[in-house]
Amino acid sequence: MKSSRCYCVNVVATGFVVLILLSLPLFWGRLICETSLRTRMPRGGNYLSIKPSGLVPSAIERDPNTAIQSHISAGMYSKGAGFDFLGIDDYVFTRALKDLKTIHYYNTYGGGDFSFDLKTGNFSKRVRRDTTVDLYAGPEGISQTQDKSLGRFIEPIIDDIYEDVMIVYDKKLRRFFKIDFSKKTVVKGPELTENDKYNPVQIGRLSKARYLHRTEWSDSLYLNWSPPNQEVLKRPKKNSSYTGGPSKYEYKPLVKRNYLRRAGPYLLVLDETGRIDLLDKQSLEFAGIAGHLLAAETYFGSSDDVGPKDLLSYEVEPVAFDSNDQYSEEFYRGICVAGVCREGTAITLGVFDKTGKLIKIKHSLITYITEYKDDRRKPTPSSKAVYWAVAWAPFNTMLKYSLENLQPPILSVVSYLTADCFDASSGYRALFILSNSFAAMKGRAVEGNDFALFIEMLLLILPSLLFSIWLSVKVTKNAKVVGLSENAKTCWLIGTICFGLSAYITYRLTRPKITLVTCENCGKPRRPDMTNCHRCNSRWHIPELLAPDWRVLNGKTEQPPKPTEESDTEQ
Repeated sequence: MKSSRCYCVNVVATGFVVLILLSLPLFWGRLICETSLRTRMPRGGNYLSIKPSGLVPSAIERDPNTAIQSHISAGMYSKGAGFDFLGIDDYVFTRALKDLKTIHYYNTYGGGDFSFDLKTGNFSKRVRRDTTVDLYAGPEGISQTQDKSLGRFIEPIIDDIYEDVMIVYDKKLRRFFKIDFSKKTVVKGPELTENDKYNPVQIGRLSKARYLHRTEWSDSLYLNWSPPNQEVLKRPKKNSSYTGGPSKYEYKPLVKRNYLRRAGPYLLVLDETGRIDLLDKQSLEFAGIAGHLLAAETYFGSSDDVGPKDLLSYEVEPVAFDSNDQYSEEFYRGICVAGVCREGTAITLGVFDKTGKLIKIKHSLITYITEYKDDRRKPTPSSKAVYWAVAWAPFNTMLKYSLENLQPPILSVVSYLTADCFDASSGYRALFILSNSFAAMKGRAVEGNDFALFIEMLLLILPSLLFSIWLSVKVTKNAKVVGLSENAKTCWLIGTICFGLSAYITYRLTRPKITLVTCENCGKPRRPDMTNCHRCNSRWHIPELLAPDWRVLNGKTEQPPKPTEESDTEQ
């Protein structure tokens, strides 16, 4: 029993080590293939624009003086997916935060810097006027000294700091707070109950997936709204003899836009379901729906309902006119939303008006890669063209598919079942559960019922299943030769079918190391440490070893002396 238990422990430990060592080269191979596919994507696959945007009154867009209509542009950098999502920078940043006692926030709009004390749960700001004063803010108020009466924030999310005012949402307290350091006031919003069905995960500037480029943080997805412009003559410079030419005109915006990425009197709030709400900055109550995150097209199609974890990156930009503009009664116009699918192969751009209605949407297409049908040119979605239509794409796709099929079949099935459970960025650093594999893509498909999708997934991993079955047959034959029990052979059969190559390597490393001998009954190799032959079940006959009745002394054979009665008595 003890020997059997030690053998099982040895098999499990060896199998785990083999699975890790085998998964590492497969991981790097898949990552190189996916990065190669992404970097070869043409401009049509990573850039979109909508013109006109639909957020400016049509009277201005159609004005004869309008030289350039309002437009929206969005794009993703080729290095936004792949090596930048290995999580190394996130790990270092997270470890650094654990060692910090204070988190500092830089105020880009003036008014000084803020900090958050992780121990006391208070925000603080140093005010330099006539004298330098430190102000501390908690859920219950602001004071020049830290004490328990201020309360503490537990898990705060902050908006971009604007001068001396900041809006905070605490996930644990489930309440919005407006902190005004100039007036030394803290305004509490209504508490969100479970019936409200709100679960904010981000407020203010809504974006995801930022990577470290050289010495500063940059966005892997950029989004920009440009107002309509008109042509005006350039003012001649003093002491200049230039009188005209191609560059004598310059462009001037027809509307004054709020360039601080703010939504007028509202604050954008992103829910975990992907819904984007409007929060009134004065009352700290929800004022309506601004829109929702958009799902980018994938290889097999995906659901339209996506949350923040379902997109590799997203960017939301509110559009609001300056309050001094002639259209000040309509200063909030709507939002622009861009999103990148999990695999980083497609981008979607959409526009929502001030009522939260989707008025325009566009998906990334590669137009010069075409299919001919009825003598018409049909653009190909980038999510499909990137795998087959780009130069060297078929080779990288087949190599990626082959490496995925070297993974254990059971892990491919788990990847299919948990296709939507993990964050999109974690798919690039997964060793075992592959969220970006073709099997997981099929798990996120929406066309077809569950049974049909499962059968299609099994067809996708059919090479892996056939390879595992072939290895299990080899393991079973060898297990019979080395004399494993029926229960052990059954376990190895099931384990090899489920874990494939890693189980086969584990078996070769942990199988019994015994020299076989020829059985006298069946003539086949048998184990000498077993009483019966494991092939024909015959007994193991060992001749009795008796002392000979002769010996050799000085080259002569002599009979040993017979024991006497005295020696028998002594014995």
